[in-house]
Amino acid sequence: MTKPRDVALDSLQTAADAQQPAAGRARAGTALCLSGGGYRAALFHLGAFLRLHELGVLPQVKLFSAVSGGSIAAAWLLTRFLRAGGDDFATWCANADLRAEVVESFRAVAARDLRTWPVLLTLPFDWAFPGPRVRLLERGYRRVFGDIPIRTLPKHPQFVFCATDLTFGVNWVYSRERVGDYLAGYLHEPRATLARAVAASSSFPPVLGPVRVRAKAADFRRKGYRGPDADTLRGRIQLSDGGVYDNLAMEPALRRYARVLVSDAGAPFAFKAGNSWLFRLRRYTEVVTNQARSLRKRLFFGQRAHGDYDGAYWGLNGAPVPAGGYPQELIESVIGRCRTDLDAFSDAEFAILVNHGYWMCTDAMRFRLDADAPTAWPYPDYRDAAIVRRAMRNSHRRFLRWL
Repeated sequence: MTKPRDVALDSLQTAADAQQPAAGRARAGTALCLSGGGYRAALFHLGAFLRLHELGVLPQVKLFSAVSGGSIAAAWLLTRFLRAGGDDFATWCANADLRAEVVESFRAVAARDLRTWPVLLTLPFDWAFPGPRVRLLERGYRRVFGDIPIRTLPKHPQFVFCATDLTFGVNWVYSRERVGDYLAGYLHEPRATLARAVAASSSFPPVLGPVRVRAKAADFRRKGYRGPDADTLRGRIQLSDGGVYDNLAMEPALRRYARVLVSDAGAPFAFKAGNSWLFRLRRYTEVVTNQARSLRKRLFFGQRAHGDYDGAYWGLNGAPVPAGGYPQELIESVIGRCRTDLDAFSDAEFAILVNHGYWMCTDAMRFRLDADAPTAWPYPDYRDAAIVRRAMRNSHRRFLRWL
């Protein structure tokens, strides 16, 4: 008896094999992976940018791979670079006042609520027609980042914005070189903009529906999946938050770079119990998501231990920094509970999260890569634990924070 073939599995294996680096291919350069987590993640990553800039590491980054909130931070850094001319990233970093030009200038962005009005305006019909809500989000991003075509992004460094292809269940990328994924293929002439890429990367379910890719099968090249339904599927591709597939944005970085840095502002997994069916339904999703994140981390640390690359990882709930930073109890009970959202963040939340990202990056780079330089609180007015606790007492709430 002939065993039936699993066409989808065959396609996955073939495409995955094709993505492996060629034998003997040398790794080179530094990749920086930026996790999801809404504005919270964007601010945490900005703090890491500050520290990497002080260490002289930021100019060495050859790849910025980002998802969701990390995509917001990467896109903002990119637009500041382009605004200065976009000629040579290393030279710009060496001469830029990064705190003023990148971090402080983002304060007005973080004060914008990109979530509430799109949700309220589409509340009666979003359950059936999710497209308008996502388009409103994209419009908000256009006001922040402008209308920059993806194909005009700089060659160096490379910026990759990750989303999740809900049709094929893999990582979809937006970059100068390609738009698509290894199963669907890559678009011949992508017309996407930076705002569209960030919207797709941060369309977190179920609040924001998927982004529809307006393309036909003929629009794709290098198609990995060739099953009998391939053409139909390529005409129905929908994209969701990149964190659904890889919330650490590591997939574009692990195969070819000699040094991989991971900045993780994702929500810590909370140990809690509940009895209602609604809680259990949510909890199932949390457990599955936590497993995926754990596997990604194990892959990172396993390959690093094997010597495939060097690198460092820092997270939102990391251990306190001996030379500075916030105490562990404050991190776990207050900062680590801050919401992952796209509503307005206060000046205090802005400063505290930038501070925290700065110190977590400081510790990881010193411990793992022996990278050191003088340190200073980015926002010293918010270094005291009592002030932080008071300023963020309601930061975990998504609504009614003034109560």
